[in-house]
Amino acid sequence: MKWMYSFTPALRYRRVARSEGRAFADGFFSLTFSLAPWAVGTYALVSLLQYSVPLVFIYKLSTLQGNADVLLAEIAPLGLLAISGFLLVVAELNLERHISLKLCREFERLLARKMPPGVEVSALERLVSRDFNIVLDGFGTSVNLLVIPLFLMFSLLLAPLVFGAAGLWAIAVVGVFLPISYLLSRLSDRNYQQIMNLAAQRIEQCSAWLRNGPWLKQFADRTALHSIERTLADEGSLRNLDTLLRGADSYIIGFGRLIPFVILGLLGASESATVWDGAIFWLSIPLLAAVLALPRSYVSYKAVGRSLAALGSLYLNSSRHPLLRPATADQAGGVIEFDADWPIWPAALVELIPGPLDSQREALHTLLSAFRLVPELGQSPQQVLQLRIELDGGNLSVGQRLRLQLLRGAFLASTQGGKLSIDHDLSALDAAAALAVKDALERLPWVSFSPLAASAIVQREGAAQVGERPVPTVRAVETAMGHYGLRDLFRYCGWGVLMLLVPALMMSYAANLTLPAAGFSSWQVLLYGMVGVVAGVAAGLFIENLLRSRFTHLFIDGLRDIRVTDLADAMQVVSRDVTTAFERIAWYAHDIAWIIALLLCNGVALWMGFGLFGIAVALLFSGLLAVLYRLSIGELHRTRVESVKGFDSLLRSAHVAHSISLVGGVGFERLGDWLALTQRGAIAEGLRHFYTTRMRSVITRTVTAASCSLLSDLIIVLVVLMGSLYRTSDSAFVLAVTALLLVRSDLANVFLAITGFKSQSVSLERLQHFARPKSSVPVMVAGQSLSIAPFVAQRAYRALSLERGRLYSLSGHSGSGKSDYLKGVAGITDVVTEEAAVAQAKTSKRFYLDSNSPGLFGSEPGPSSWLDTWLSGLPEGCHHLLLLDEPFSTLCAEQLAERVQALRHYVELSGNTVVLVDHRCRLEHDIKLGELAIGDCLAKGAIHE
Repeated sequence: MKWMYSFTPALRYRRVARSEGRAFADGFFSLTFSLAPWAVGTYALVSLLQYSVPLVFIYKLSTLQGNADVLLAEIAPLGLLAISGFLLVVAELNLERHISLKLCREFERLLARKMPPGVEVSALERLVSRDFNIVLDGFGTSVNLLVIPLFLMFSLLLAPLVFGAAGLWAIAVVGVFLPISYLLSRLSDRNYQQIMNLAAQRIEQCSAWLRNGPWLKQFADRTALHSIERTLADEGSLRNLDTLLRGADSYIIGFGRLIPFVILGLLGASESATVWDGAIFWLSIPLLAAVLALPRSYVSYKAVGRSLAALGSLYLNSSRHPLLRPATADQAGGVIEFDADWPIWPAALVELIPGPLDSQREALHTLLSAFRLVPELGQSPQQVLQLRIELDGGNLSVGQRLRLQLLRGAFLASTQGGKLSIDHDLSALDAAAALAVKDALERLPWVSFSPLAASAIVQREGAAQVGERPVPTVRAVETAMGHYGLRDLFRYCGWGVLMLLVPALMMSYAANLTLPAAGFSSWQVLLYGMVGVVAGVAAGLFIENLLRSRFTHLFIDGLRDIRVTDLADAMQVVSRDVTTAFERIAWYAHDIAWIIALLLCNGVALWMGFGLFGIAVALLFSGLLAVLYRLSIGELHRTRVESVKGFDSLLRSAHVAHSISLVGGVGFERLGDWLALTQRGAIAEGLRHFYTTRMRSVITRTVTAASCSLLSDLIIVLVVLMGSLYRTSDSAFVLAVTALLLVRSDLANVFLAITGFKSQSVSLERLQHFARPKSSVPVMVAGQSLSIAPFVAQRAYRALSLERGRLYSLSGHSGSGKSDYLKGVAGITDVVTEEAAVAQAKTSKRFYLDSNSPGLFGSEPGPSSWLDTWLSGLPEGCHHLLLLDEPFSTLCAEQLAERVQALRHYVELSGNTVVLVDHRCRLEHDIKLGELAIGDCLAKGAIHE
């Protein structure tokens, strides 16, 4: 077990009992206090103590500032306070674990409800990837909206008791910053709301592009892609504004600590500052940090509220699934009409087949072999049954998806004691495969084909084809994700690091301006602080804007040449990874650059304050930080990678919820409790994986950051002890302690930024992989010949030579890879090609069209007039290779013959080349895929004339 997990119990996720649940729209505090009242109350108390302990620590430190003869007994409380701060973080972490579990279980109840028909899957993906994560990440910060005012109230009431009349000025100082805090809160919330709206728009637009982009990119109209680009540009501008507001917040906190001295001087009460003897700068650190943390808490509270409202809207528009019972005697025996479009949700293949399968496993294995799914999908029935199926069968061919639906229909009817009626000619299968499937199903007494469908299947032309496609032995070799390190990050922001040295030096020296011997006027100190704020904000904006621009260009490059890919993985990129790059990685770069500047100043300050002893302390501090880094970085990176997989599981849970909610046709409503149990089981498993992986990541990050704060506090204690033994001067001592306090206030976040970048750089690696240059199959035109280069997709394919102006058919048995070949040639899927110098060669423009293409043109599926309209609009003067993958599957045999004749006429007139896939016809010029595909290597080409 890693040392970070020693402070929390083992993570366990228990499935919820079936209950009505609560509406998320009730609001943040109403929901959290109703879910876990004692945990939320205790969390608020612990947060209050977390704000109080640093204030007490710095107060105790200020009492020792002017005393050169400090006893060990006076220093010991500082160490106890440092340890107390660490233990409070651990306590808060365990409370967060409990509250997160409650929220995940409540979200499980929401997903288990029946979704309304109008809910798009992209909208549900947005709720999962954005809103639910905002609720989980923001509830702690939102609670601080109650905690911070309580902390400020108690602190201001204690100030007069501790410092007398001079303490009243502290109340005035806080009062000055409250309007600034309020203004920043409103501006930040308004801006962040717009950012979240654009992020949601980006996710929904990209979700649609991931599904349709591989086909739409073939055509000149890229309206959808241009809309995404505009959304990204607007989002980048708003995030830069957020950098200004948040950066101003950070630097106002840093230089705003001078304001107490400025106000006292302007009011002619600078003598009151001597009560603190220069440590007034130190004491204002936790107070102003709390005041200016209010905008962050307010923004988080409003964002969580909006996300809860979105989740609540889904709750109110959804309903509980009806309690399903097995079919009664009078219901049993009904006819179930086969539907090739029954919803398919992400699951193992065996989990998609209805009914208890233990007693029918032998029959299931027999059908898998008869349907040729063995060995197409696996070498054994057990392997095929455990194959993971993506949403709507996205990782299956059209023929494999059809056979899966037939398999489901057969067992659906068997489970209910009914009859399965099939009115489908199985046109997605070749003649041999269609006959084999028909024969296997007709052996089942409860399955029947309509006379029209049976006649169409029997009359299909084409001899039986021997040999079946084995499990692919050659797959497209995916480019390994490249490493993205700190050196790559700072390649784009090196100048920003140098710019941040200016505010770092100014802030480190700021406390010395408040010493009586400094002799600076209040106006000079005020101007000093304003210059420091402007310098810091400008440097931060420079760094973050440069990185966001780079990430935006990467992302757009990936979208322009999008290929068919795993949907859950791609959704992770367009939602979580892009947001991580825009927010966290840009923030990390800013914070890391800032701490580098502060640490450089810290080393100089320690040398000025303690000479060689100070250098020794700086080296000790650096060494301990390096040790902590080595102890934590491996587990931080591992948990981040695992949390990515957990997010995928959460997204699949949403897909399951959406798909099963759509199942309401004849047959599925009488499945008993199987459908509801399947849904709840899949959703619970997804939430369990998401919760455990997310919490492991949170635990490692939080414990590492708390350890870093504890380490810096103990170094401060050591410096105070050294100061009691030796110091060069009081002003040098103040400079050294100030530098350490500044490092302490930022080190936890910045050290976490370094480790966080290392652990979350996987998002940048995935983004780079998404934007990598992709290979395309060269299609060269030379005279009247057309040459398609060899390539590797799911299988390896030889080179192919065709004649211009001809109509070809591409033949092969079902599942042999015809669609894989055509999509590879068209650039729809990823391929690996031989390196060849074809830049000077004349190439052919390729188009891939299938039965779903009418939807891309806004036409209704079915009628083929859309193809004539589109073909007539192709520009003349260049050659086009048209790859038609069963676009006429809905037409009868007579209509198909008419369309084939029309295509012959078209190629004669236009000179373009057409390759047609349709199992019901084989043309004079036929390409046999069995001769084209090879199993292990690229070979010499075949010529078809």
